[in-house]
Amino acid sequence: MHWGANGGAGLLFRYAAPEAEARYLLTRRSRLVDEAGSWGIPGGAIRDGESPEQAARREVLEEIGRLPPYRVIDVEEQDCGGGWRFHIFTADVEEPFDAYSVRETDATGWFTLTAAQDLLLHPGLRRWLTEEATADTNG
Repeated sequence: MHWGANGGAGLLFRYAAPEAEARYLLTRRSRLVDEAGSWGIPGGAIRDGESPEQAARREVLEEIGRLPPYRVIDVEEQDCGGGWRFHIFTADVEEPFDAYSVRETDATGWFTLTAAQDLLLHPGLRRWLTEEATADTNG
């Protein structure tokens, strides 16, 4: 099931430490939302009149209570079926930051892609992770 007639968007924060595997901020979805208990990224439905990036920023504030300085390095649109699309904005931060469980989120944490493979992931994040691993292997 997809929420919102305009698609969805989220921010995937990345801390790329020198000489170490990058870490990503993930959130565990609360029992109040679909895919409860799975790990994903802060994000949600795009409201009428919002751009995908505006929606992603709003959702971050709703779900983790903080929007750190960041620089978008990539945007991926996932086709989720039925014309519904989810926009993943990968955004670099200069250091990992404390994120809080505010709304729709039970927990937060910073994970490498390797460690994330052992988590119960939201299907959209699992698809992104699989594509990212394939790109790293091929490129």
